[in-house]
Amino acid sequence: MWSFRTFSVLAVFSALSVSACTVEPLNASRSDSQVASDAIDNPTRAILQRTEVDAVRTRAAQQVRNQLLFAMNGGTLQPNGRYRVKLNVENTIGRIAIESSSLSPTASQVIMKTNYALIDKIQNKTVAQGVRQVVTPFNNSPQSFATQRAEREAVNRAAAQMAQQLRLAIAQNLASL
Repeated sequence: MWSFRTFSVLAVFSALSVSACTVEPLNASRSDSQVASDAIDNPTRAILQRTEVDAVRTRAAQQVRNQLLFAMNGGTLQPNGRYRVKLNVENTIGRIAIESSSLSPTASQVIMKTNYALIDKIQNKTVAQGVRQVVTPFNNSPQSFATQRAEREAVNRAAAQMAQQLRLAIAQNLASL
């Protein structure tokens, strides 16, 4: 049988063991972490803020460009930058689940692939280039407008993810120059 003393000792032990634990979302940022401080040194950040991004033609590419500009410099381009980025964004819609009775898709995904080139404006020479890809799922609905909106939202999410990947890749390229 449990005595009051045994119960007290267990309660104190449990309280002490749990007091060291924290519960927070897996992707939460903390002010003392390198991720929260962007893990980019100040000289690279200054160069990144002055980097231009060439104009693009499609809606998806414009979403990536806008997100990338905001991620690199907060949306305000600082003049006299040495580098510019050229983007080639392609997105396709893949159907990944099909309803067996009507053969209509129930789940799809946006596959966004971006080729980028970092160009030195002074020498007019490509100093770095690469390819990044993002896959973002979305659900299809029997209502066509709902499916169109879900697809557009998936493209927007993919563009935001792509911009973050490009920002990190370009920062790595600039840091190595």
